[in-house]
Amino acid sequence: MDDGDYMELWLVRHGTTTANLEGRVQGTLDYPLSEIGKKESYLLAQRLKKQTFSLFFSSSLLRARQTSAIISSAGNKASVLYSPILREYDFGIIQGFTKKEIQRQYPRLFNMLQQDFHHTAIPKAEGLKRLLARVKAFYRFLLLLEQKGSFSKPVLIVGHGRFLQAFVLYYLKYDFRESWPFSLDPASLSILDGDFGKQRRLRLFNDTCHLK
Repeated sequence: MDDGDYMELWLVRHGTTTANLEGRVQGTLDYPLSEIGKKESYLLAQRLKKQTFSLFFSSSLLRARQTSAIISSAGNKASVLYSPILREYDFGIIQGFTKKEIQRQYPRLFNMLQQDFHHTAIPKAEGLKRLLARVKAFYRFLLLLEQKGSFSKPVLIVGHGRFLQAFVLYYLKYDFRESWPFSLDPASLSILDGDFGKQRRLRLFNDTCHLK
């Protein structure tokens, strides 16, 4: 990174959890990594072993903390900074439910979710407006840090599927009201870079070659 206004963001989704394996909506519920998720995180850690980072952020939820700890223990990484702002989206009344359970308990809501999962209003959920506010707040925080002193190395961020999707959409100036065209796999790596102005790029997306 040569320019003072340039930043490189490495985004990691946590490894597979017990809830992932059961097909449950996790949201803000604190599920741990499964044995598969621990292995995925180890393989990702080996990929990142020789990479140094200016800063290392992680969601404060257990599955992200476990993933971050495995990554951190594999090499000389920056100290992990845990933040609740990076927590997963709160899915309200469907948290902890499988698809079949949602269909049985809330058939009308289930049908709406089938048609438009990202924009359907779920009772007691966080809502996209609040999610976007969190994304913007984290982005502004990164910008403030960058303005105080440019990052000489990439920034590592370990988070969750919907939050990271929303962050990528916001970074690339995508319209939240449109369909969300992608998803993130467990223990995947994506890379954003740019100068926080006109030059913004998705350099790598949902890469899981380390798991193969």
